[in-house]
Amino acid sequence: NNPFEYWITYKENPAYEKLMIDVENFLESPGDNDVPVSKVFTDDMFAKLEKRMDKDAGWDNVRSYWEKDFKDRKIISQFMKDPLLG
Repeated sequence: NNPFEYWITYKENPAYEKLMIDVENFLESPGDNDVPVSKVFTDDMFAKLEKRMDKDAGWDNVRSYWEKDFKDRKIISQFMKDPLLG
């Protein structure tokens, strides 16, 4: 489920509609803001997530995916829009 795929227009809230249009425009043309994932989701954030994934879900060995694949991808064009990630 992509939270940006569907949105409702509220006539009584034009600011919401503007926000959603701006989000759509950004996703379509991020320009210089198409930064590496690690600039938005930092190594410290990953370390906290990794601890929870190992403790709560039993997923160890996710660090290699982060370091070798995900952290250096461009956040929109190579991560959010990657069809293999869903």
